[in-house]
Amino acid sequence: MVRDQAAADDVKLIKACQRGDTLASVQLVDLYWDRVYAFSYRLTMNRTDAEDIAQETFLRAFSKLKDFQPTGPFKAWLLRIATNLFLDSQKSSQKKSIPTDDMQVYPQRENSAEKALENRELLGAINDAMQNLSKEQRTVLLLRAGEHLEYSEIASMLQVKEATVRWHMYEGRRILWQKLSTKFDLEAMGDE
Repeated sequence: MVRDQAAADDVKLIKACQRGDTLASVQLVDLYWDRVYAFSYRLTMNRTDAEDIAQETFLRAFSKLKDFQPTGPFKAWLLRIATNLFLDSQKSSQKKSIPTDDMQVYPQRENSAEKALENRELLGAINDAMQNLSKEQRTVLLLRAGEHLEYSEIASMLQVKEATVRWHMYEGRRILWQKLSTKFDLEAMGDE
């Protein structure tokens, strides 16, 4: 029900944008900037690159908004644009190392300094392990686990078969498990 209302609100804002309402454009950016930036950051693991992708995502979205027909969620359309920008950037550049300042993808919420250190170590290990994934595996994992998209939605976004998405998900999880299980007792962590 909430999802349906959000989609209806998006359609109203999109139609207002298509009529030239700049306030509606600002509202759409306000609604989705954090989500697009966070997704872009998890793809790139670099704040500057994430900001560039987020900005370019909105520029491209608004340049094509007049022709946009809301057949699916607006968020999914934005994330597809961000994903395509990321994949395009990966074609022309080498993998980048993760600066230690950029390791914190999610804010720490633990009160205990020891728990915060454990979480930071785990997050750093996850970020390192993510670098061992192909760009396709990393993208699928982030869209599925981070954005909670269905396999069919991801397949549509990436313009591949759903079986291909499931394979990238399986392989990505397997590689992450393999890399992380050498450093952490993942079985015990699941019980906490």
